[in-house]
Amino acid sequence: MEIRDLFNTTREAIDSNRWNPYLGISIKNKYFTPEAIAAFAAWGAQHARDGFALLIVDILQRINNEVFDKSNVEKALSKAFRQSDPILDACRKAVDSLPAGQREKIVILEWPDIMDESYVHNTRLIFDNFRDNASFRDYIVASVSGNLGNIVSRLNEEKILTLCDYVLYELSEFLCGFMHRGVHYDLCVYPGSIAFLTRDLLAQDFFQPIYAQLRRYGPLAHAEMYLEASASSGRHSPGV
Repeated sequence: MEIRDLFNTTREAIDSNRWNPYLGISIKNKYFTPEAIAAFAAWGAQHARDGFALLIVDILQRINNEVFDKSNVEKALSKAFRQSDPILDACRKAVDSLPAGQREKIVILEWPDIMDESYVHNTRLIFDNFRDNASFRDYIVASVSGNLGNIVSRLNEEKILTLCDYVLYELSEFLCGFMHRGVHYDLCVYPGSIAFLTRDLLAQDFFQPIYAQLRRYGPLAHAEMYLEASASSGRHSPGV
C-alpha cells in the first residue's frame, strides 16, 4: 500500500502494529472495487494490533439518495441497503480469501454497529453546534459545497444543508474512531485526503470547544492510503 499523508502517527508505528485500523467504505466511491477492498483487508489483517474493520457506510447513503434521486426517506433508505449489498459481498469474499489467522482479525461492520452511547452523544453535540454555531455551520457548508464541484449550482440551500447531514453523522467516527466488542478502532485509513481535512478542522478556533466535549476512546490517527501505483481518488467527500 502507498501511504501519502499521516495524521498523529508514523509509518514506523503503523508497521509495528501500534493501531487498530479501519476502512470506511463509501458506497458510491468507485475506488472501492472488489480488488481494492481485498487489498485493504489483507493489509489491515497484517497491520492490526487487535483487529481491522471494514466499515460500510450504508445508512448515510440514504441522504445522498434523498437529494439526488428526489426520494422520500423510506425509498432512499431501502435503496441505500440495496446499494450496499455488492459491497458487503465484496467484503465477505475478501475476508474469505485470507488465511484463517488473518480472517480472525477482521470484522465487517455496517453503520448501526458503531452507533453506541458515545456516538449518539457526540452526534447530538455536533448537530446542536451546526444549528447554533454560525462559524461551524459555515465551515461545513463550504466544505460540502466545495466537494460537490459543479453540481452545487444545481442545488438549492435546503438540499445542500441536507447533504451536510452526511458529514455531521460521520464526524464522531472521523474524529474519535469507534468501539466494537471492546476494541477501539483508532486508525482511519482511506484513499482520500482525510489527514489534511483532520488537521484543517482541528486548526479552527471555533471547533476547539466542540472537540473538547466529544467523548473519545483514546488517541486517533488518520492515514491517506492507496493501492500502489494507483491514481488518487481525490479528497474525502462525504455527501457526494
